[in-house]
Amino acid sequence: MNNSSDELNATQALDRKQRLKDLMETNRAIQTRLTVQSVEDTLNELSNVVKRSDLIHGEGSVTDRAEHTSEVMRDVQLLKMNHELMSKVFQQSSLMGSFSEQIYQNAIRQTVATQGDDDWKPFTEIACSIARMARAKSTMLGAYKVEVKERIVKERQQRKKAEQAEEKRPERVDKLQRQDKGAKKLNIVHKQLVRMFKSNGGQPIPYYQLIIDPKNFMNTVENAFQIAFLVRDNCLAIETGEDNYPHVRLVRSEEVNTVKETTQAICTLNVEKCREMIVFYEIQQPLLVIENSEGE
Repeated sequence: MNNSSDELNATQALDRKQRLKDLMETNRAIQTRLTVQSVEDTLNELSNVVKRSDLIHGEGSVTDRAEHTSEVMRDVQLLKMNHELMSKVFQQSSLMGSFSEQIYQNAIRQTVATQGDDDWKPFTEIACSIARMARAKSTMLGAYKVEVKERIVKERQQRKKAEQAEEKRPERVDKLQRQDKGAKKLNIVHKQLVRMFKSNGGQPIPYYQLIIDPKNFMNTVENAFQIAFLVRDNCLAIETGEDNYPHVRLVRSEEVNTVKETTQAICTLNVEKCREMIVFYEIQQPLLVIENSEGE
């Protein structure tokens, strides 16, 4: 009986997660129409997304969400996207002149001003009639800090073997035929990436999906370093994808001769960020495998 109940809860959680994902796609579609439709139409569509999100949030129980944290993550991501979209709508309406701070201030002044004294009671009654309690939503995984922690790098260095501590990165990718271990690793990564992009039709691959090993954070850090070296050597390019996260692609031959310098950027990488991206991209297996391929 318990097994049947667990299976039912899992099925319902999967359904809610899919509906939340559909709402995220709807949110992205609304953003693409911001400049071609009226503010009123955008707000109506956004309101519909929020209402459907509230209905999904009202389903299930706290216990269900504790057992299915990926659903909670989707819920939080959608909430964040809705807030960001609302901010864009407000900025757009201000630029279009449909919102005037001066008119708003005068309206408040006329409402509260009575015989030279300010009476906020009428204004409070208006606010209370349309306000509602905000629902607090939190992820079971907790918050994460945006900076890269130096402690992670130090722990990685301590856990490396003596021979690994002495390895050096190659100065250029075109010198990968050197026999030191660092060059071998970079050569392995480069070959794997060429195969991946070839089988993927040359399309960009999400950066976090590419570097994350869901079972080994140290491998994830190692992959991030190797990708950074290849970007530095103008073999790879990192650009923002449609999901607003970094995506990686091979540098085209015509770009190699025209682009002389690479642009540096900072990307968040810690355990909490990896957990978030594992859920977001539904990562089950690592795309890059370095250690097991060294004999190739």
